[in-house]
Amino acid sequence: MAVKVVHVSDLSDMQGEEGQLGRLVVEYPGISERATLEVSPEELEGVQSAEQFVRLEWTPPGQRIAQVMIVPQTAFDSLAKSRDMETVLRDAISAAKSRSGQPAQPRTGAAGRRGKINYATLEHAGEPHRGRITEAEKELVRGNLDKINKRLRGSGQREIDANDPAMKERYGL
Repeated sequence: MAVKVVHVSDLSDMQGEEGQLGRLVVEYPGISERATLEVSPEELEGVQSAEQFVRLEWTPPGQRIAQVMIVPQTAFDSLAKSRDMETVLRDAISAAKSRSGQPAQPRTGAAGRRGKINYATLEHAGEPHRGRITEAEKELVRGNLDKINKRLRGSGQREIDANDPAMKERYGL
């Protein structure tokens, strides 16, 4: 008996051979989880853009939960009036690191890339990241929530809200 695997685009139901369809990860407004689709390169030709975008997390005064926005980089850059946006951002990163006692320059590994961050340490636990939340990081967050929130607040990052259902699930609070 033979088994035949058929690959089908999630967008158009077009069949393709293995290696003809790519992976598209989507963050969509109103849906809390990222979705992964199989699609052909031809299906994405119409949505590719030369414009670059910036992902923002805005926490209005008096609120604890950030709103996520994706805006064109040119629109975001226009918010900086007296200096260019890259200078504003580098200065903010440097100031946050000096307040927290970290070195002003990011750690780098081979070929000038930033070194891998271990989120299962008190230095980085609870920071927003794309990777999987390990049990070690969850334990650190649960056992040191006040200390971690103080560090996050001091570096200008969002805090972990124990009342937020998504964060409760994420960190096992």
